[in-house]
Formats: sequence, C-alpha cells, structure tokens
Amino acid sequence: MTETAQIVKSGTWLYDGQGVHEVWIVKQNFDFYYDEGFEDAPEELNEEGEVFQVVVARDGKVKSVGLAFHSAEEAVAKAHQTIPQGIEWDNHRLQPLFHGRRYHLSE
Repeated sequence: MTETAQIVKSGTWLYDGQGVHEVWIVKQNFDFYYDEGFEDAPEELNEEGEVFQVVVARDGKVKSVGLAFHSAEEAVAKAHQTIPQGIEWDNHRLQPLFHGRRYHLSE
C-alpha cells in the first residue's frame, strides 16, 4: 500500500508568546504510530480507510505528531485541547504531503 497524506486544515499559534508554529490536520490512509507486525491489534482506520492526524510544525518542518482520530472534527478538538494558547485556523497550507509518514511538503 502506498501511504498518502494531505493537509486538510491548517492554522498557526504563538509558542511562548514569540515563535509562530503551525498546526496541520492531516488526512491519511495510515496511522503514523502503527507499525505492521509489531502491534497486537490491526490498524484502526475509519470506514473510508483514513485517519486524521494532528501535526505540529515550524517553518514547514514537522516538530511533533499527535494521535490519530477517525474524523477531522475529533482531530481539531484534540488540537484545541493540546494547544490552549489558541489556534488561528487560516488554512494557509492545504496540500498533499509526500514520502508517507515522513511528511515532506514537496517531492
């Protein structure tokens, strides 16, 4: 299976009152933390064969990857819970991601 991922919602937040960080809601056909052959249970994708991952980035480079959710709404709610400083959802970055779970912005 080819891993595909796409940023479907994005925003920014101010870390420590100074550095602007990005938050991406990524729709993908794999769970970032699932490793075939090393899990006791099968990968848990939604009915469409997707999950929505919360990704924090800075200057387009991934800093952290949160848990996967079955809907974009659940992922957004978790992003708000994780980042209490507040997120400005401006959709500044809506695009496919490349290289599977490495999440590169270009080929």
